[in-house]
Amino acid sequence: MTAILPPEPARTHCLALMMELDSTPLGDALMQVGHGRMFGILVCTDGTVLKAFSGELEGSYIEKGFVPPVFDVRRFESVMRKYDHLIKRDLNHRELSRQCWAELQELYHFHCFDGSDIPLTSINSSLPSGTGDCCAPKLLSYAYSLGKKPLSMCEFFYGSGSFEHKSFNTPCDSRCKPILSAIIGLDIIYLDEDIVVVNKPSGMLAIEGRGEDKQDCISSRVRSLYPSCIKQPCIHRLDQATSGLMVLGLTQTAHDRLSRDFEQRKVHKEYEALVEGLILEQSGTIELPLRLDVDNRPHQIVDFENGKKAVTRWERLSIENLDGRKVTRLRLIPETGRTHQLRVHCAGALNAPILGDALYGKAPDEKTPRLMLQARVLEFTHPTTGKIMRFELEQEF
Repeated sequence: MTAILPPEPARTHCLALMMELDSTPLGDALMQVGHGRMFGILVCTDGTVLKAFSGELEGSYIEKGFVPPVFDVRRFESVMRKYDHLIKRDLNHRELSRQCWAELQELYHFHCFDGSDIPLTSINSSLPSGTGDCCAPKLLSYAYSLGKKPLSMCEFFYGSGSFEHKSFNTPCDSRCKPILSAIIGLDIIYLDEDIVVVNKPSGMLAIEGRGEDKQDCISSRVRSLYPSCIKQPCIHRLDQATSGLMVLGLTQTAHDRLSRDFEQRKVHKEYEALVEGLILEQSGTIELPLRLDVDNRPHQIVDFENGKKAVTRWERLSIENLDGRKVTRLRLIPETGRTHQLRVHCAGALNAPILGDALYGKAPDEKTPRLMLQARVLEFTHPTTGKIMRFELEQEF
């Protein structure tokens, strides 16, 4: 996965730790075949420097000067001894290993950005064994447990193993990604000095609303995670009920240049939606002008006299069965960016409201718990390098 925090100044501390390991018996031990380990450094905003290693370090989960694991070591080792004993007596090793990991997962707990403490099982109960033992989750969880804010993080591999000796690495996709998203409160897709791309979950605001209960949003979480970020990093918005890709500017220059590109329609966006009913046509273009229904906010309505131009291209991807009824999966490409444009166009022009759309169709229920609309593709020109950046998410529904 991508880095979720800037590498400097943590990278400088990593280089110092490498030199320290070079001159210690521990460093010699790590150079034995298969003994190498990943190490990580987290620098906090108050200058605190935290160190971690992945898994065990030469047979021990605890080492002086390094952060502790995210579980109670005594309880963990008790479970391991129990299952080691059972495995020696039973040939069904795979099933016993599965049961062991299921029991161990209950011991993993993470401290998060908002002060909460969450068990691994509440994040995902089907993660591979060893999830939570990597450097990044250990570092961030420990920092938040102390009430500290992260500033910079970097990881490297030292010794003999599956990575190159002294190579710098980012957190892994298989074990770290789902945990880190929960710990920091953001699913980071890409990060550099100028921009950050996130995957906004359905139900979260893009920017602050009115009232104290509407201050938690993508924008506020980005500002909290990146202290040097500008006051309002949001360049574009997604409806609260819509999930998917958003790009935010960390610097004023990046923000202004990308904002101009959005205004000039130089940014390519693609959405995916599940809509009610059966759409027989393969593709089409919808042109229906929209405006706010001032008597029924926040509804948008079609108005050929006073509405603003709104254009959506669409393509049928598939026809599917959902709980015994036919639904259609669409790719939606907005050529304009009006409020609720895709939702109104689907409900009005196609007579096929997006599933779970409480405003223009049927409200979410147990079978359709959310608005089935995802911003899956985002393509734009990087505001500093001029490079074409394209991001694409996997289907969420």
